[in-house]
Amino acid sequence: MTASPAVATVRPAAYRSAAVLTLRTQSFCRYRIHGDVPSPYGERFHERLKERRFLPLQGEEERTYGWVTADNLLLTDFHLGTVMRGEYAAFALRVDKRRANARLLRAQFDLEVQARLKAARDGGGKGRIGRDERRELREGLRRDLLKQTSPSVDAYTVLLQPKKKLLHVLTLGRTANELVRLHFNDTFEADILPLTPWQRSQELLEADARDGEDLRPALQDLRRTDFGRVTVASATPGARGPVTESTMAEAGATEALHPEAGA
Repeated sequence: MTASPAVATVRPAAYRSAAVLTLRTQSFCRYRIHGDVPSPYGERFHERLKERRFLPLQGEEERTYGWVTADNLLLTDFHLGTVMRGEYAAFALRVDKRRANARLLRAQFDLEVQARLKAARDGGGKGRIGRDERRELREGLRRDLLKQTSPSVDAYTVLLQPKKKLLHVLTLGRTANELVRLHFNDTFEADILPLTPWQRSQELLEADARDGEDLRPALQDLRRTDFGRVTVASATPGARGPVTESTMAEAGATEALHPEAGA
């Protein structure tokens, strides 16, 4: 199976903010930083965060995102006091999204169309609205409705370990992690790559090799296993396919799928 971003669940996990210390289960994705990132103790690091800080939605924008402080998603004042947490630099990616409600848009559009048709008929016209006029009407209503729509707001905490060149994103959401990766690269001009168990094992082997104990030749034939599709011998000679309840039953392996069935 192609390794996904390293995911860890810590229980309990200590998360320290400026105000409180709480214990809770915390899941996160871990990345290795490839490239040079300014020291979080220096002004350049804080300036980079400010340059890519969160800015509210403007006009007809449907999505915006940027850095905010880890303690308060309304603040974008980055300095040692708001960023550093022991050996970690803590900040967050805020994402605001909004979309015009489709049902409201349809209802407003229908009312406006009926009003225009009535006005045209009362004026002795044909009482018809062309395709281009309908398109312009719908788009105008969508823009007006969008400006009246409050956005959904999310914030995803990021913990940076500069000495170990590690980045922890405290969410398992794929879209959120992709946004963090893109915005981190845009901010610091450094890539972050998933630190999967496979990748971590390669790092450990390389470290052992530098210390004089190279175990890589012994494991050179080791390959990642695809657990997503496993084949079993079917009851029909020569037939093979992905494991499902039916194919396992045909192979007499129902107990492997439902252990209680063989009790």
